Amino acid sequence: MKARILACFVAGLVLAFSGGCGQKAAAPTNVKTEASFLELQDAAGRTVVLPKPPQRVVALSPSYLEIIDAIGGSLVGRPASPNGRIPESMAKLPEVGLTYNINMETVVGLKPDLVLAGKNQHDKFVKLLETNNIPTIEFNAKTLAEVKALVLDLGRVYSKQKAAKKLCDKLDSDIAAIKAKLPKEDKPKRIVIMFATASSVSVANSKSVAGCVSDMLGFENVAAKALQGHSEKTPYSMEALLEQNPDLIFITSMGKPKKIEERLRKDFRDNPAWNSLKAVQEKKIFVLPENLFLLNPGIHYPEAVAYMAQKVYPDLK
Repeated sequence: MKARILACFVAGLVLAFSGGCGQKAAAPTNVKTEASFLELQDAAGRTVVLPKPPQRVVALSPSYLEIIDAIGGSLVGRPASPNGRIPESMAKLPEVGLTYNINMETVVGLKPDLVLAGKNQHDKFVKLLETNNIPTIEFNAKTLAEVKALVLDLGRVYSKQKAAKKLCDKLDSDIAAIKAKLPKEDKPKRIVIMFATASSVSVANSKSVAGCVSDMLGFENVAAKALQGHSEKTPYSMEALLEQNPDLIFITSMGKPKKIEERLRKDFRDNPAWNSLKAVQEKKIFVLPENLFLLNPGIHYPEAVAYMAQKVYPDLK
């Protein structure tokens, strides 16, 4: 519904005025010693030690569920998922709240011997879990490389390394099949990825899902140079957009559609210069669905690649 509302809004903008990826995930350090089942370094840089294979695992991010199910792992608790991506095998598990609103009393009450958390979203819970002698692994999975690293680490956690490797190989082969169908072009399409909330509009680089996908498709993210250091997003202005004048504009968003529309109108659509943009004139503005491009798509990464490719190349089969 949200994507349809934003898509209608973007279509209105156009009509009104126009008549794996660059970075690599850090390789996790995994060492099995006589004193432990598994030791690994997580996304927060912590060395997590599992003395024995975990039997009661709780996941705090819905993007982990399908991966765990695909490699043959199990859980005793999971987050609620507004996008409905709950494997049948996990449908009746106790819920621990939404990923951004975890109920820690419920988590601890499940007596887990391992918690799978998200870097940034769940940092604040680590000390509490450690106080209760509950090992916690934090993951950061936006790019394809990071998702594959997550899959392989979960394979080690569940002793399902072969299944994890097979899943990674399938992700690679499915994406390669999509890329093989892309038309040959003399120069890459120049793009900008705009991330809109009720309070601001920013641009995203290769560290975002949309940025990673666009890199795999061979597009040139002309706004990426505006991002400094390791930042994933940076504020953006109409002046910068006019200067870069991209061939394509992709929009991702988070929040209430009405508020987002108001922000886009204030920052961009109400500016008379909007109609001079090539992407507006050629109706090349695309709203990307939240479930594939805002959240970690996990095993659905090939779907995200196919979605963006088909928006840019409608004849692609």
